[in-house]
Amino acid sequence: MTEVASHTAASHTAEAGHAAENRSAIDAAVRPVVVSLFLSAVGWLLLSSLLSAIAAVKLQWPGFLNYSFLTYGRVVPAADGAFTFGWCSTACLGVAIWVVSRLSGRAAPGVKIASFGAFLWNGGVLLGVVSVLLGRLRPLNGIEFPFGAFLIMFLGLCAIVMWLAITFRSEEQMSLSMMFVVGGVAWLGWSLFTGNLLIELNAVRGIVQQILAAWTASGVLWLWIVPVALGTAYFLVPKVTGSPLFSGPIGRAFFWLYFITAGLVSFSRLSGGPVPLWMVSVSAACGILLLVPVLGTAYNLLATARGSSVLGTSPSMRFVFFGLGILSVGTLLFAVSGLRSFGYSLHFTMFDFGVRALLLQGGATMVLFGAIYYIMPRLSGCEWLSSSLVSFHFLGSAYGSSLGSATLIVSGLAAGSALGDPESSFSQVLELAYSYYWGRTLSYILLFAGYLAFALHFLLMAVRIGQPAGEATLLRTQNEH
Repeated sequence: MTEVASHTAASHTAEAGHAAENRSAIDAAVRPVVVSLFLSAVGWLLLSSLLSAIAAVKLQWPGFLNYSFLTYGRVVPAADGAFTFGWCSTACLGVAIWVVSRLSGRAAPGVKIASFGAFLWNGGVLLGVVSVLLGRLRPLNGIEFPFGAFLIMFLGLCAIVMWLAITFRSEEQMSLSMMFVVGGVAWLGWSLFTGNLLIELNAVRGIVQQILAAWTASGVLWLWIVPVALGTAYFLVPKVTGSPLFSGPIGRAFFWLYFITAGLVSFSRLSGGPVPLWMVSVSAACGILLLVPVLGTAYNLLATARGSSVLGTSPSMRFVFFGLGILSVGTLLFAVSGLRSFGYSLHFTMFDFGVRALLLQGGATMVLFGAIYYIMPRLSGCEWLSSSLVSFHFLGSAYGSSLGSATLIVSGLAAGSALGDPESSFSQVLELAYSYYWGRTLSYILLFAGYLAFALHFLLMAVRIGQPAGEATLLRTQNEH
């Protein structure tokens, strides 16, 4: 009996050693492309934050940096494009490559194809941002980049997807993490190609073109960035806490409900225009239904991590659960604003912009930060250099994103209420909204400080300057202060 037990223990040890070697081989194979994607994403994060800060200052002092390529109408879409497609999407691609490779248990040869795709993707984003600043932009909210930029981005995405398709392997039941990530990648390609091609060819015109543009822009947020963030959380939480997922069947039900409803939530923003009323009503209903999978996913992961000792000390878990909480709040506000009783008074305010900033800056971005804090030590072979820098980054990002989004949301509510008052003039409405803009400017001071700390820390990890591998870099709890 003892010999059998010893043999079994030795077998488990050998299997664990083989699995560790396999994971190390996978990390070594994908390191160049994943690190390059993360590095370019961090660069886009800093640039988009700088452009957003300029736009925030211009709301209060329109004469600030009075150059033709830095007008408010150009800076805002350039900053939004750099943040959405430069930071969020590029970081999501890096996470997707690493997660799919790890869950498939292999990295296919020819990873240079994915590297070439990453180069094309960043080239397309660069072309788009420069074109917008030069005034060559489309009057389509959320997809202002010219068609040429999206075409280059799509070709880069095709190269990455080609390599992912070769790498992908799922012998058993596909994990929830893989389902969300693969679903998001598939939808991004369809949305970028179909929507932009139909618009460019003038296959649809008038209000139908606006409906298609709203669907395309909404798909980038709700069917690409948010699903990858949720899939990343499904991968990280069980790994870091060492606990099995609270409920796999419920999580799969949430997956299907999410993708059924998220594709139909964009049309409520067109209410009040020449859009069929049934489309607006269906969109508003789907916005409310979307709360179920988002809140359910957050609860599923929170129940998984309940009682874990690493929640207060793990950088990844702190960022991930903060991001999940903000995603839940942002989805709730999005659903409420889709109701006609609220939507009509909020259309011409900063409310929608504030909710979008909450979802992207405070939600998806924080989950992506958590993923990078988990992935980079495995790619670099060392741990993060300073827990103080991690804490500083978290505080700057959390307070900055919350303050900026809250300021815009409150400004929108105040302006919307004033618009509904027949005794208020339009100039009074503008002055009321204007009185809240200082918070947006202040938020970028906090955000930029946190992002700079993260960029410095990331560069050190990229060149493998950090603590020796072994003991993870953990945050201090309040009892240790």
